[in-house]
Amino acid sequence: MSAPYFRLFSVFALLLALTAKASALEASTKEGEASFGFLKYSLSPRSIALGGAGAALVDGIADADLNPAAAARDSGGIALGQGYPTAFSATGNYASWNIPWKSRRITVQARYLGFDNISGWDDLDASTTAYNAHTLKLQAGTAGKFKGIAYGVSVAYAQNNVADATYDAWLFNLGMQRDLIAGFAIGASVLNADIWTSDARNGDKIIPPVTFQGGVSYSRSLPYHTRMAVAVDARKRNDEETVFPVGLEGTWADAISARVGYPFGEPEASPAFGVGLRWSHFGFDYEYQGNTVLTGAHFWALSVKY
Repeated sequence: MSAPYFRLFSVFALLLALTAKASALEASTKEGEASFGFLKYSLSPRSIALGGAGAALVDGIADADLNPAAAARDSGGIALGQGYPTAFSATGNYASWNIPWKSRRITVQARYLGFDNISGWDDLDASTTAYNAHTLKLQAGTAGKFKGIAYGVSVAYAQNNVADATYDAWLFNLGMQRDLIAGFAIGASVLNADIWTSDARNGDKIIPPVTFQGGVSYSRSLPYHTRMAVAVDARKRNDEETVFPVGLEGTWADAISARVGYPFGEPEASPAFGVGLRWSHFGFDYEYQGNTVLTGAHFWALSVKY
C-alpha cells in the first residue's frame, strides 16, 4: 500500500476507533436534555432517505448535517428545507449557505426543530398547562480539499428549550471524505461534540448527543446514463447503541434519483424512501421515513448550486 493511502486509512481507522470508543460514554438523560435530542435528526432528505447512511457519499451543503466535508463537494450553493418528523406534530426547518472563497468554502447554517402545545401532566396524572420544546442551532465553518481529502470543520451555538427552561451549548463538528479507486470512497465525521454547555437547575451537566459516524460507499456507472451507489455506515451516539445504516441510490442522467435506506440496529427501525430531481442548477428532494409505532415522517428541500 502506497504511503498516501496508508496515511489515509490510518486517519479513517482512528475515526472508526473513536466511534467504537464512544460506547464507553455515559448515557445521560439529565433535566433539560430532552429537546437537545433534536440534534440527532438530520434534516437532509437525501441522507434520511438513505437510512442515515452516506458519510462517504455526501454531495453538497445540504448533507453537512451528516458530514461537514459535504460542503467541499460542490462549488457553492444554497439549500432550504422543511421536515415533519415523527411524533407530537414536530416541525423542522433549515437553511444552508455554501460560499466559495478562493480554493475553500465558507459554510453558514441555521436549523430549528421543535414541537408546540404538548399536553402536560403532574405527579398525580392531572392535566397541566401545555408547553413547548425546541432546539435552535446556528453554525459557521470552512471546508476544502487537502491532497485529495475533502474536509469540513465548524463551530455551532445551540439553544435547548423545554417549557420555561433554556440551556445553551457551544459545539464542534468535523468531517472528512476521500474518493478511492474503482468507485469506492470513505468518510467519517464527529458531530455535536460539546465545547461548553450550561448546567441544568439541579446542577447536572447537560450533554448534547455527540455522534461518531464512519462509512464506505461504492458507485458504478451503468448503461443508459444510469449510476448506482450503495453506502454502508456505522454510527454511535453517546446515549445509543451502535447503528449500521445502509442506503442505495440510483440516478438517471444526473436528473432523477431514487433512494432507499434502512438503519440496522436502530430501535423501532423502519425503511425510508426518497426521490431527487435536478434541472440545471436547481434541485428538489423529498423523503418519507416510516415508523413501526407512530406515523411516518416527511422531509423536503430546495437547492440551488452556482
